[in-house]
Amino acid sequence: MRRRDNFAPMPRLENLACLLAAAGFLLAAAGCDARGGKPAPAAAADQTRTTFERNCAVCHGPRGEGKQVGTLNVPSLRAGAALTDPDEKLFKQIRDGGNGMPPSKYTLTDEQIQDLLRFVREEIQKK
Repeated sequence: MRRRDNFAPMPRLENLACLLAAAGFLLAAAGCDARGGKPAPAAAADQTRTTFERNCAVCHGPRGEGKQVGTLNVPSLRAGAALTDPDEKLFKQIRDGGNGMPPSKYTLTDEQIQDLLRFVREEIQKK
């Protein structure tokens, strides 16, 4: 095979720089934070909203308004104890369940429960 005189192979250092730049671009495009491997804030908020919709809204309603489920009167997340209880008490209620509410500790991590609590306070209760 004959090599052209005007073609010079790219040095290895430039290859590495291009590879690293491409990897950084792909991480950014995927919504990842390369500093910690955690989802970017917008992606995390979407994930928490999905967790709320799948685990909480079924009984409490999509806006946390509460509703009747069979014979169980599911309380609103916008008023009453959910609104006035301290974060620690609400966290324990979500994690351990009780009073007709199933425990989340078997399906969600403490971090996911904390994210749900923050979501309820900020998005549902507008605190």
